[in-house]
Amino acid sequence: MRRSILSTTLVCVIALAGCRESAPRQEGLEQRVVALEQQNRDLRMKMAASQSLLGGRTGLENFFDAPEFWECTYDSGWSDCASRCTKQTRAGYQACLSRHPEGPARQQCVTENAQRGSACLNACPKQTNPISPPGC
Repeated sequence: MRRSILSTTLVCVIALAGCRESAPRQEGLEQRVVALEQQNRDLRMKMAASQSLLGGRTGLENFFDAPEFWECTYDSGWSDCASRCTKQTRAGYQACLSRHPEGPARQQCVTENAQRGSACLNACPKQTNPISPPGC
């Protein structure tokens, strides 16, 4: 029986010694796996970047070449014109405030400026509905 306990103890000691030796090895392998995964991600990113630089199709090229891009166009003429008129009217209003003291001359200047702004907007190219462009 004594021999059995001794052999069992010896087996446990050998097993534990083997576990202690394998733990650092396992940690090393886990660190290596993490490093390889990072390297794999980096290589995939570099490949994607080089493909787009070496003549591969970029997302932007695909976007502009898609037929849907050219089928539904929007005329920004009215918006551009309205923006220009608004800026001119705002600048004219500020000029009226700075040039004239409070009184009838200032009121006349503001009224004339507002009329010029309205005329500018009326001269802008017309669209069927400037708020929402035609649907595709």
